[in-house]
Amino acid sequence: MIEIEHKDAIINTFILFIQTAQAVLKSADAYLYRKANLSVIKLIALQALDKNNGVMTPSELAEWTQTERHNITALVQRMKRDDLVKSERSSKDKRIVHISLTDKGREVLERSMPAAREIKDLIMSSITEDEAALIASKLRVLRKNAFDTLGQMSFHIKKWPE
Repeated sequence: MIEIEHKDAIINTFILFIQTAQAVLKSADAYLYRKANLSVIKLIALQALDKNNGVMTPSELAEWTQTERHNITALVQRMKRDDLVKSERSSKDKRIVHISLTDKGREVLERSMPAAREIKDLIMSSITEDEAALIASKLRVLRKNAFDTLGQMSFHIKKWPE
């Protein structure tokens, strides 16, 4: 592990946050794949579908997983290949596609949850409930700031071609 020290505490914290986020994602991906043969993004997509009565549009799934729309298309294709989801055009509006959780997708989600809880326990083991609440509060602020920044950037990007 490389520690980057900067004289600005906010920059240090930002770098540490990015490094931590990447390390947690890599650890969770490796652990879930080894224990449940499932990636974090597939687990999140399965959870999203499950929480939304088993059906979502690709746009809704992209928003839920914070994934670009073109990456969701590839993810859905991989999940269809694994028989975790199916996709169907809406009978009312053929432009709309519905992604549905299959029975196998529900089973895989249920089987993977113990591994997801294990990785959460391993990574969060030294954090108390009070510390977790404080971290969650600060992460919500960071997430809001990031989304606000993204919204401002996409607004400006839309204006560039003019």
